[in-house]
Amino acid sequence: MMKPHPDDQHIQALRRGDFAVLDKIYREHATAMRRWVLKNNGTSADAQDIFQEAIIVIHQKANDPAFVLTCPLGALLFSIGKNKWLNQLRKKNREAEVRSWEEARYKEEGALTSTLEAVEEEAIRQGKLDATFKQLSELCQKLLRLLVSGVSSADAAVQLGMNDANTVYRRKNACVERWRTLYQTLEF
Repeated sequence: MMKPHPDDQHIQALRRGDFAVLDKIYREHATAMRRWVLKNNGTSADAQDIFQEAIIVIHQKANDPAFVLTCPLGALLFSIGKNKWLNQLRKKNREAEVRSWEEARYKEEGALTSTLEAVEEEAIRQGKLDATFKQLSELCQKLLRLLVSGVSSADAAVQLGMNDANTVYRRKNACVERWRTLYQTLEF
């Protein structure tokens, strides 16, 4: 069994219901999280939310009698907060990409396209997408389905037996590029 870090005293205090320790944790660690979030496209409100979420995780850990803090509390809080903020940035980026793609698609269709024509075009486009998707390798299909369903890259790597999230990103880009090529060359 690993030796507890001296900061484990904070975990023990939380277990005992001594929530005065939270003030100390905020005073000692919130500023570092705030600076980091601000440097990484966040606001003060974002930093406060992220730090609060990290505190909640720590509190949940404290309620687990088997949990022993073996590293500095600040390092654990920062790691939790950093991961939560990066996940939020990824989510915001995906939403922005979808909005941008939709806007471009509507501009291409033109203002005078009738509803019926748009529905027919969408059905053809969807059929073409489906047909070309089925031409992708089984691994590409599984990978793209996982990522579209919101599975993180790290989880997708584990499920698909890949080395890490970077491998997932490279493979995803290759799969999307292959799909785009198939889509562009398919006569429908």
